Amino acid sequence: MSQHITVRGFVATDPTIRNAQAGFPVGNFRLAATDRRFDREQNAWVDGNTNWFTVNLFRSLAQNAFTSLQKGQPVVVTGRLKIRLWETEERSGTAVEIEADTIGHDLSLGTATFQRSSGRPGEVAAGAAETGPGPGEPVGSDSSSEEAFDRETGELLGHEGTGAGAAEGAEGSDAREDSADSQALSAA
Repeated sequence: MSQHITVRGFVATDPTIRNAQAGFPVGNFRLAATDRRFDREQNAWVDGNTNWFTVNLFRSLAQNAFTSLQKGQPVVVTGRLKIRLWETEERSGTAVEIEADTIGHDLSLGTATFQRSSGRPGEVAAGAAETGPGPGEPVGSDSSSEEAFDRETGELLGHEGTGAGAAEGAEGSDAREDSADSQALSAA
């Protein structure tokens, strides 16, 4: 029986990545999660115990985490909890690991920019710079898309007019992207 867990914490080590013998990417990083509580005597927030996890990553999640995460960033990790005992000649202990299903930056503490992967491990969307699309550059994995996004204003460019017609065009675009995502998932 696997235990699903969601942990909010900070990336304690830069993610590592390597290829498994089967040829797909695998990686990991350490996650530190510290409880905070309000101490009425001190009238202040104080740190509690810190729990340490090794987060294991596979396939596209390993590649995307390696590209996106850095030591010190706040994240939310969801996955399966694995607790195992280990022993060497000199020492023994308990390893607490999370086999991650999904990871995201904790947006209650800052902002992030999302860039869709092309669907192939290690590749970013066609036509997109490594730091994400700039003003007037295409958004999404379809390089032939006529839509563009202004990073400063958050406005979709390339749509004529405003109001209901522009909103319908944006909704249609979202529906096309959702359909493409569903097709990609069913093909995988």
